[in-house]
Formats: sequence, structure tokens, C-alpha cells
Amino acid sequence: MNKRSNKKKFGPEDLRKEVDAGQHTRFYLLYGEESFERELTAEWLVDKLKPDVAADFNMDVFRGDEFVIEDFVKIYQSYPMMAEYRLVIIKACDKLSQGVVKDLATILEAPADSTVLIAIGDKVDMRRAFFQLFSKQGHAVEFRVPFDNQLSQWIHNYAKRQALEIEPEAIDLLNVYIGNNLRELAGELEKLSIYAGQGEKINRAAVEEIVGISRNAGIFELTDFIGQRDHIRSLDLLHSFLDQGEEPTRAVAMIGRHLQLLLKAQDLMQTAVPREQMAQSLGVAPFFLNNYLQQAQNYVGHRLWYGLGAVLDADAQLKSKGRKQQRAIMDLLVYRLCASGRAPRVDRML
Repeated sequence: MNKRSNKKKFGPEDLRKEVDAGQHTRFYLLYGEESFERELTAEWLVDKLKPDVAADFNMDVFRGDEFVIEDFVKIYQSYPMMAEYRLVIIKACDKLSQGVVKDLATILEAPADSTVLIAIGDKVDMRRAFFQLFSKQGHAVEFRVPFDNQLSQWIHNYAKRQALEIEPEAIDLLNVYIGNNLRELAGELEKLSIYAGQGEKINRAAVEEIVGISRNAGIFELTDFIGQRDHIRSLDLLHSFLDQGEEPTRAVAMIGRHLQLLLKAQDLMQTAVPREQMAQSLGVAPFFLNNYLQQAQNYVGHRLWYGLGAVLDADAQLKSKGRKQQRAIMDLLVYRLCASGRAPRVDRML
């Protein structure tokens, strides 16, 4: 068992690489608001570290909301049965009471050499000595909801873990269609693996066919037409989107995201950044870069900032007005974003 000190803070992929290399420590804390990757990593870690011999006798699970410290201490300090170490897991460690957390910190000042402790929870207070122990003597790995420019790498890493091959253009489309809901992304990748067939690479066409239909690919096309400032086609797609019973707030969120990307593209166009780095900064595949750059040129001056203001205004109106006014709010938003001439005023729409 490796004893480490002064280590850098590892992320989920770092943790996987280390454990796959046959290295492990005595303490693991998996915490953070992103539950899917946290739970997936916890299951993987337990499977990797559970003793090969007499696993049922050498692995115990506690819950933070039903925690009895005397029972924990008895198990934690017990010797393993015919194995190198025993594995103790605390689920929902964020539910541990403050008193218990304080007592655990005192108890674990003299950790058992023959026990590996894994704690799993949502929001934990890393200022507390018990949780700091994991950073000092083991690993504290935080799971955050990824930003847009981190999603492509996550999809790539997850697909690799599942032994799936996926093209960059397909990754980018998944990013656009689903966003940063990792649980849903994983579900769609599972469908795509079945559709593509064993050993086949997942391509853009497969994503359009499987994910686009289930996710209403029209919203992606809508943002594209708005970026092209094509008023007529934008309205047609918007009405089709609403007629299918989709929530207009989802369209507003996607339109706002698209305008933010165009604004970032405008900034990148003023630099000498190579094209591949531009695509990486935008979080899109190089295949789509020209499309974003061309659309960014359609909005001169402060028009994109006006557009973002109109998006925020539409979002506020949708949340405060009745359902009968939703179509009018959305129609006005599309008009403001596609209108030619001077940039529209960002005032109240109704």
C-alpha cells in the first residue's frame, strides 16, 4: 500500500489511471454535485479494490444518515480475513453529523494500516479535519458539473472506457443536443453503441438519426438559422418546435448558449490563434468551426450583446407571463435576433 504526501489534487481520470496501474492508498473521498460520474467512479473503485479473497467478510458499508460510530470503529480496526486489507465504505458521508465528523477525525489520526476507507457524498465541508484527512493521506476527488468546453473530453473519455469508438463530429453533436447532463449523455451513448453495432465507429449520421430524433434536432437547426439571421426559416422551425409541445425555455437556453459561442468566436477572430486552438476554445469540433466563424460575422458591433439581452428578457417574460403569451414572446425574440439594420433595443417585450 503506497503512502503518499504532498500530492496534487487528483481528478477522476487521474484516480482511474493510478488504480489501474496497481497503486492504491488508505483513504478515498469522492464528493461533489455531479452525481452520475461520482457514483460510476465509486462503483468502479469498489470493484477494483475489493479483496480477492473472502470479499463478503472483508467489505462493510455504512451510511452517513444511519451512522453508529461504535460499530464503525469496531469494523474499521478489525483485521482482514485471509486478505491484505479490508474495505470500509461510508455512503452519504455528507449526512454525517458534525459531532460524528469531529470524532472520526480524532479516531483516524491513528489510521489502521490494514483498512482502506472510501467515503462518498454530495456537498462536504472540506474545512473539517475528517475530510482534510483524505487529501493529506489519500485522495479527495471532486466531481463537478462540467463546463461546455470540457464536455467533449468527457464524452471521449467515457466512450473509451466503454470500448466505443466515436468521431469528433459525433462528439460535438452530442454536446450540442444534450449539454452537460452526464447521465443522459451516457444513456445516449449506450443507444448509439447498439445502433452502430459491435466494433463500429459512432459517426455524426448516427447521432443525427438516433439522438437528434429523440432530442428534437430542430432546436439545433433553429440556433443555426438564427446565427445565419434567416428570419423566415427560424420562425418556421420555432413554430414546429412549439407545436410539438416542447418547452420554450429550453429553446431560449440553447439560443443563449449559441450566441455566447458566437461572441467568443468574434473575440478569437481578432487573435492569431490557430484554427485547432480556436475550435478547442469554443468546445466544438474543427469540422464545425467555419460555421461558427461565418455566423459570428453576421453580428457586427454590439449586436450579439443586444441579442443576449433580448434572450434574458425573453426568459424573464416566459417565467412571468401566462402560457398563452409564450408564442408571441418567442416570435418577438426571433425577430430581434434576425432583424436587419441597427441592433434592436433590449427593453421589455410585452
